[in-house]
Amino acid sequence: MSARAQVCIQRAASYDPRVVEAAIRQAVDDLGGWAALVKPGDRVLVKPNCITPSPPEQHAQTHPAVILEVCRQLLDFGARPFVGDSPAWSSLRANLGKLGILPDLAALGVPVVPFKNPVRAANPQGKVFGKLTVDRAALEADAIVNLPKLKAHRQVLLTAAIKNMFGCVNGRRKAWWHVKAGNYENYFGLMLVETFELLRPVVTILDAIVAMEGKGPTFGTPRPMGLILASTDGPALERVAAEIVGVSPDRLRTLQAARELEVGTPYLSRIDVVGAALDDVRVSDFKLPPLMPLGFSIPRFVKGSLRQAWLARSS
Repeated sequence: MSARAQVCIQRAASYDPRVVEAAIRQAVDDLGGWAALVKPGDRVLVKPNCITPSPPEQHAQTHPAVILEVCRQLLDFGARPFVGDSPAWSSLRANLGKLGILPDLAALGVPVVPFKNPVRAANPQGKVFGKLTVDRAALEADAIVNLPKLKAHRQVLLTAAIKNMFGCVNGRRKAWWHVKAGNYENYFGLMLVETFELLRPVVTILDAIVAMEGKGPTFGTPRPMGLILASTDGPALERVAAEIVGVSPDRLRTLQAARELEVGTPYLSRIDVVGAALDDVRVSDFKLPPLMPLGFSIPRFVKGSLRQAWLARSS
């Protein structure tokens, strides 16, 4: 666990490309600039939150303006970004297509790489899992830029930084984790943190310009927050995001697991916040969902698998 972490908070009043560009550039500069994170020529996985084919105005997925701006800045630096994910529903191209981003990525020359090659990878730093199955493209990338969306979540209460890397687990294996580990103490949270640490993004940039509250992660209500958060320490960013929306860290499986595993800096007293002051961006009325069971039954797993196969074939 590092001694101190830094989390950058930048205001961004809208998804206007100029506003997004300025906020992300300042946040990255506060962390030392792209040169402190990647090298020219690096193949960089840009990992958005793609969950289901939904338009930008639904705010269930990372906004296209954020994805495109990060790709542009990486290209300007001389890196070679590609966008990859394994959505819970349908295909990556269908999800990105619904965001309207595919022509822009093509114009930039940024490849779209669906995660279809699972690899059983050694997890030498793991304390719970000796091996974890993740996609080869994520493992072989020179660096990963994590682009989650701030959302309420009916199974884990809130998602910010850590759970987004679960998208590097292929297809219905994600649902199988809910069957296997859902209700056994915090086995699921430990898996999420060890997956995050295995892949270790060089930076997490959180889209909280418009978050999702209520019945997230797909059916919630858009909640304007006007913020971009960034950090090289995922648990630290998650802790600050929880503080902003008034969620105790004791209620989040991810932060509980990060503390138990001593991953990152999940303690507010050890985090330096730069940019906007934390006291100025806190909200007191962020709506959280009633929690539903984390574990999936076998019938639910089978039903979901059949639905996903149908959606992927028809997309």
